[in-house]
Amino acid sequence: MKGKLLSYDHERAVFQVEADVYEGGGGQPPDRIKVKGPGFYLESDETLKDNGGTFWKVKKVSGEVPNSEVEVDVTIDELWRLEVSQQHTAQHIFSALAEQLYGWPSEGFAIFENESKIELLGADEDLEKYAKLEQQVNEVVLRRIPVRVYVSEEANNELRKSSGYEHPRIVEIEGIDKCACGGTHVTNTGLIGGFAILKVERKNTRYVRVLFAAGIRLGRIAKTYIEREQRLKNLLTGEVEERVYQLLEQKKQLEVEKKNLLELVKVQMGQSSEVLWENLPLDMQSMKQIASYCKGIGKDVVLVNQEGYFAIGGPHADVHFEEFKQRGATGGGKGIITGKIASASK
Repeated sequence: MKGKLLSYDHERAVFQVEADVYEGGGGQPPDRIKVKGPGFYLESDETLKDNGGTFWKVKKVSGEVPNSEVEVDVTIDELWRLEVSQQHTAQHIFSALAEQLYGWPSEGFAIFENESKIELLGADEDLEKYAKLEQQVNEVVLRRIPVRVYVSEEANNELRKSSGYEHPRIVEIEGIDKCACGGTHVTNTGLIGGFAILKVERKNTRYVRVLFAAGIRLGRIAKTYIEREQRLKNLLTGEVEERVYQLLEQKKQLEVEKKNLLELVKVQMGQSSEVLWENLPLDMQSMKQIASYCKGIGKDVVLVNQEGYFAIGGPHADVHFEEFKQRGATGGGKGIITGKIASASK
């Protein structure tokens, strides 16, 4: 499309353009645009509001960009425009049905890179209700209802959400929703393609947050999870769910064995005449348990693992810690002293 570059600020890396592009707002991100002029090229996918105007942040630039008005060719990423329009139109349907069925008004909406969110006032977390909402949204999608966008001649009190404008821009899906909105939308509900609720979570005492995706995004999400499933299969050698259960059982058994081993180690160290034990293949939690046991029976013990972390317990713990400080140790604590020395015996 034809457009006009209005200004370019090299230091701030922003520019203004006059063209039929969406600049973002109301929870919807802006278009992704490319601007080509005589001897220069610009790309942007992010805007900012400043001094009453909208500026596009430079993502890519080449050539000499003039700081003056000049005719340009502007193209938008049509696939991104469609993807975002699918999300926004789906949100209108979902929000309208949530309010009609359960009296849950939408108070917050935003489209992100891979998902979108709606915040419902006064909603509960009954998943059966959300399953019903999801099904009904997809039924509306299937009906291919036209999506009308027009400027109203007067403020309309019948809107699900109104605006402060005297002549608001209305988005209407006949029999489903009528709402003041400045975003982009598909021309009929069938072009949404499909709708899925990804997650329902409690935001706070007043709001429930619903994460969803529609249209093109559903395919991308499915691909991501299939690829992830395949990577897990390759790592685990077999069916993922079955191997996970096996690993969990193995983990339980290892925890039991570790507990039994630590009990034996405690007894051994408690009975030994040794005080300093270095280069141990133990984590800090295990060393603290042993040091606590030795402290309880009045036995001094100094434990250092293979990474140089230590745990000290017993009546003379402070004395041993002072000796470690001479080796560059850092740390501290009451009862059980923990930390790390600069160099550990290997």
